[in-house]
Amino acid sequence: MPTVTVNNHQIHYADSHPDGAPADSDSHAHTFIFIHGLGSSQNYYFPILPYLTSQSHRCITLDTYGAARSTYTGDPISIGSIAADVVGVLDALHIANAVVVGHSMGGLVVTLLGAEYPDRVKAVVAIGPTHPSEQLATVMTQRSDIVSTAGMEPMANTIPNGATGPNCPALVRSFIRELLLGQNPQGYAALCRAIATAPAIDYSAVRAPFLLLAGEEDKSASMQGCRHIFDRVSSANKRLEVLEGVGHWHCLEAPEEVGRAIAGFAGGV
Repeated sequence: MPTVTVNNHQIHYADSHPDGAPADSDSHAHTFIFIHGLGSSQNYYFPILPYLTSQSHRCITLDTYGAARSTYTGDPISIGSIAADVVGVLDALHIANAVVVGHSMGGLVVTLLGAEYPDRVKAVVAIGPTHPSEQLATVMTQRSDIVSTAGMEPMANTIPNGATGPNCPALVRSFIRELLLGQNPQGYAALCRAIATAPAIDYSAVRAPFLLLAGEEDKSASMQGCRHIFDRVSSANKRLEVLEGVGHWHCLEAPEEVGRAIAGFAGGV
């Protein structure tokens, strides 16, 4: 798996078209870059990628610093530093701009990118984005403390059932458990602190085309928070879709719905 070093962080990534978009692709093909959520990895997105690569879109998935294979080395992490790493990856791969896709914590990152790096963002797709709040900060601080002392098993024993919808297959829950157990506890704790200290984002500064996908049964990114974000984004081309019966792990629980929604949205960008 290729790596790139940006901002002193070694980032593992995968690229569906490392030589650029296929020569026979039409002008509607885009480059996508995907930012996963807390306790996850780039593999979270693989079930939806065929819906995009089949339309000649270039898809770049990465493990954020401190998560999965992008080894945590003790540097502080913030939502801003993750956003800067994403821009660094685009620079390293000589990509002028991209459709940025983020889930949960990654939803925070892509809305920040849309607000603060508009020249690098062709469109924003936020999947179950978390909205900074006092309650979120409290929950993330508690998680940071738990994993710092007890490791990842407490998260692996609770999140797969607690954060998914009622129709989520057992196989998906087992994969979520594996994603969680594969995390470095100190990296996970640092990412929890990044969410706890997330800045207030000026959603009105997001003017790029914007798609928000919300899970009807999502207890981690509430419908209230999703609507708060959506209502304040200034884009003239924005869409909110609610996935029935889906919890917080949208791309694993409903890959067909998510893949088709993003592909359809991309066709209008």
